[in-house]
Amino acid sequence: MRCSYIRLLVDDYEACFRFYSDVLKLPVLRGDEHSRYAEFDVDSTTRLALNQREVMAEALETDTADPGLPHQDRMAVVFEVDDVDATAARLVAAGARQVMAPRDWTAWGIRAAHFRDPDGYLLEVSRPLI
Repeated sequence: MRCSYIRLLVDDYEACFRFYSDVLKLPVLRGDEHSRYAEFDVDSTTRLALNQREVMAEALETDTADPGLPHQDRMAVVFEVDDVDATAARLVAAGARQVMAPRDWTAWGIRAAHFRDPDGYLLEVSRPLI
C-alpha cells in the first residue's frame, strides 16, 4: 500500500479551496472552487485533497449510520493498491472494520473500499479506473 492522498473533508469547501490555492499557493491538480473536490500538489507522491464533507457522508451513508461516530467524517487517509478486492478481503480477514465493500465509484474515477481504524478514522483503499 502507498499513501496516495490525505483527504480533508471540509464544511466550507470554497473557503478551504481558496486557502490552499490562494494563501498556501499550492498548485491545483484537479477541481476548482466550485467542484466540491480538488487535489493539490504538495511536492510529494502523496497529494492533499479537499472534499465537501456532505458528499463523502452521503456516499458512505455515514451521516446517520453509527451513533458512536461523528455524523460526518473530518478526514480520510487514502491508500493506493494494485488490487482493491484482494486488499479489502485481506483487511477484513485480519479484522479490519469495513464501512463499504469494494465498488466502482465511476464519478470519482476509482474502485475503492472503505474501512475504519480502531479510533474511527476513515481509511480508503483504491485504484484508478482505467
